[in-house]
Amino acid sequence: MEDYYDIDAILAEDQVLQDNSYAYEIQPQNIKCVFQENVPGLAWLEGGHDTMLKAGSRIDIPFWLAREIVQNEEGGVDVAIETPEFYNGKVRNGLRADAAMVDLPKLSPHFFRFGTQYLQLADDPQLAKVLVEAFKARLQLTMDHTQSGRNSSGAEYLNRLDETERELYKAGLESSASVHQWNQQSFGRIRSANEILLKRKLGA
Repeated sequence: MEDYYDIDAILAEDQVLQDNSYAYEIQPQNIKCVFQENVPGLAWLEGGHDTMLKAGSRIDIPFWLAREIVQNEEGGVDVAIETPEFYNGKVRNGLRADAAMVDLPKLSPHFFRFGTQYLQLADDPQLAKVLVEAFKARLQLTMDHTQSGRNSSGAEYLNRLDETERELYKAGLESSASVHQWNQQSFGRIRSANEILLKRKLGA
């Protein structure tokens, strides 16, 4: 059986991930991990020449790699994953105070989407609650902007959206345009029908 931690195998898996719909997960987003046990075959993560990665090693590695290590089907490794800076207490307090004012792209382009991935590995119910409440509050405002147009204040808000929110905003604009087009067509049909009825009455 191929060694799960073989560097070439991991890089090959990286290429596979880049070719599918989960490409967003491998954006250059690193995460700090503290290994709680000795792990054979991973010393290269520290740039060492030994084969054994020793317990207590604190390493900054790509999130996708941390996930692969923790969720290894052959037996995950005990790893303590540190909370990324863009989910720290200051950011959480800002989201609680006024979620709409937080400039997410400056923190992480995929702030919410990465959060759902991170929470699959980290037990942090407080963060989960903050993200859900912030997402719902911002989503309502985002959808409101699909109706009001992109004025100066709206543009300022839209610049604070992360990639997921931008996708939803675009979808909202397209939906709003479709509804407007349908209403215009319906109004035209109703007006034509009324004109026909009026002509019939006048000709009677």
